[in-house]
Amino acid sequence: MICQLRATLVGASRELRHQILPCFLLLLSTVSAVCAQTQPDDLRRRTHEALFASFLPVEELGPDKQDKALLIAAREGMWQKLHDDPRVAQLLAPFSDLRAFGPACGIDKIVNQARAPIFAQLSHDQQLQVLTKLTTCDQEFPRRLAATVRNFYLVTGYGAVQEQLTGVNIPKEAPAQYLKEHALRLPPSLLRYDDKKQEIGLQDGVLDTIVIGSGPAGSVLAHELRRGGKHVLLIDKGPLIIPGSIETRLTEALVDTRTSADGAIRIRNGMAVGGGSLVNVDLCFAPTSDAVRTKIEAWRRDRRIAKDQFTQSQVATAYAWVRKSIGTRELSESEINANNRVLWEGAKLAGMHPKLYSLNTFAPGTSPSPITDKRSALDQLLVEALQDKENSLSVLPNAEVRRVLFAEAKSGEPREAYGVEVVVHAASNDPGMVPDPNGLRMPADTKIVIRAKRIVLAAGALGSPTILLRSGVENNQIGRGVILHPSIPIMGLFDHTIDALKGTQASVFVDDKLVSDGYALEAMSAEPSYAAVMSPGSALHGFEMVKAFPNLAGFGVMLIDTVSESNRLRLDAQGQVEIEYVLSADDKNRLAKATAEAVRIMFLGGAKEVYVPTTETILDDEAKTNQLNAVVLTKPEQANLVEKNLQFIPNRTLLSSAHMQATDKMGSSAQNSVVGQDFHVWGTTALYVVDGSIFPTSIGANPMQSIYTIAKIAADELGKDK
Repeated sequence: MICQLRATLVGASRELRHQILPCFLLLLSTVSAVCAQTQPDDLRRRTHEALFASFLPVEELGPDKQDKALLIAAREGMWQKLHDDPRVAQLLAPFSDLRAFGPACGIDKIVNQARAPIFAQLSHDQQLQVLTKLTTCDQEFPRRLAATVRNFYLVTGYGAVQEQLTGVNIPKEAPAQYLKEHALRLPPSLLRYDDKKQEIGLQDGVLDTIVIGSGPAGSVLAHELRRGGKHVLLIDKGPLIIPGSIETRLTEALVDTRTSADGAIRIRNGMAVGGGSLVNVDLCFAPTSDAVRTKIEAWRRDRRIAKDQFTQSQVATAYAWVRKSIGTRELSESEINANNRVLWEGAKLAGMHPKLYSLNTFAPGTSPSPITDKRSALDQLLVEALQDKENSLSVLPNAEVRRVLFAEAKSGEPREAYGVEVVVHAASNDPGMVPDPNGLRMPADTKIVIRAKRIVLAAGALGSPTILLRSGVENNQIGRGVILHPSIPIMGLFDHTIDALKGTQASVFVDDKLVSDGYALEAMSAEPSYAAVMSPGSALHGFEMVKAFPNLAGFGVMLIDTVSESNRLRLDAQGQVEIEYVLSADDKNRLAKATAEAVRIMFLGGAKEVYVPTTETILDDEAKTNQLNAVVLTKPEQANLVEKNLQFIPNRTLLSSAHMQATDKMGSSAQNSVVGQDFHVWGTTALYVVDGSIFPTSIGANPMQSIYTIAKIAADELGKDK
């Protein structure tokens, strides 16, 4: 039945697939859950070991006993830590009987030849053949499964041993003395928890405003709206962290990572108090830049915003406040490290004009933290407000807002928001975490109600529309036209040490084509495991990439994608959000052109080999490939083949996104937007949205500074209402 339903999905139209897909996923998850429960523990372990060896070269290392021992230790550590995790059991379940794939991808031929339907019973070569078939399959589901399993094993496996393999020190946690000296000193909470009514409220009075989401928008709103003694509660589903206690940019547990519905794009959103500002790499594109100003003026021409809204002078004034409050700083050329120098020099040789970022970071040698130079909304805005002697701001971490609550309204009248329904999740007691800042001692998974005079959604372009959809707000524009800024990384191998994590990690960008062609090149860095993830190939190839990390440089291509109404957020049958998104033909062409340009610049910067994160058939016969078709470029002329042949096949080319926008668009009517020009949600009262979801299109550049700025403008306007 699963095979028949999968075949129906493949041949169906996109709209029909949306109707069928929830049934298919529900059936598959049910079968997988049953398989996971009934699958013997020994079989699960052998499946784990076989998959591990398919992606990390336990079999191929040969006489190198030290590295092989490290990998085996990582394999055993993963099993001990994760074998009881039902999500891992469900991930392994499809490999318990390969016959479920039917004739898809030719796997049945391997199974018949081996006379063994279980993945762990196949020979190592046959296991690699199965994974290759899955990876290169014409059907979407097998490719997505292969990509998900591959990412899980590479990130988890190499994450455990990457420092030993590379010699690169990656400190992620501050020492105990730092935690003691920098513990948050919060005044007594004014919140109370009524366990009988299952409600949270003020000990005396009613909350003025609930702000949902604590990223760049929510932090500004909370900081500003609590002025004058007004009581504001800031709610976030992520944890509260002592600033500087964790290298948050390298901590995956603080990131909500999911994929588009077809698995093509990995989408990242911050999941902690501070939101995306806590986990991003701090790249600051001013909202006063030509790229952003061009977009804002287009919104004005389209009557999305008012004639006197977001004017150049208004934006400049608000941005000046942001720069001062957040600590945005200018860089000097002396801060360009070896990794960023590749883009700087390569772009110059290509006739382009590389620039230095502004950054929300401490200058070298001035950070109070011994492990990070990070600045975020948490330490620059929220800590100050939370410690204010007036105590007019409270924060509730580890709390997921499920829906907005409305009073009953007569037909045709707007619905008045009076509160929110929240599920409180278990808090971590790991070092650096502040599990219960209000001392409420609520049990995990408690569902509660919180009332306020006004509700402001600032949960980002994923969270805010999800809450609106779950709340039953009637507007077919919610989630429609999502923008992602798809990005693709390019890595190069050098004959000298790069050490991408040394010094200021991000300093250089190239925006020559940002307005004209809609893409930018941006230098950044990541930990060694990323090198294996972003260069698909054999297990040995991935291992060699990790080992070569000290000599690897990288930068990314970021595309300004265009609005399409068919790209949207929906809720599935279980009430979970799905991100339906497909790159348009024009966007694919522009991204392929930009990727080829990045390859040429990497070679001009001195790379001996360049890697494109794809298993698509890109190169001619003389190109160097391996068993799983890792694309290894050895000469600049091959960039032409990248531009010509790269199709961005879902789960064969690796794309990512950290800039979701435009899911609750601002406009002049409910027919073309979700919020009005005063930020209120159409058809409601006392409910507002202020974050990147209200942008009618892409903001035109990395959005963080623009979100801070728009939030400041909104806070000034909303502050007049109460």
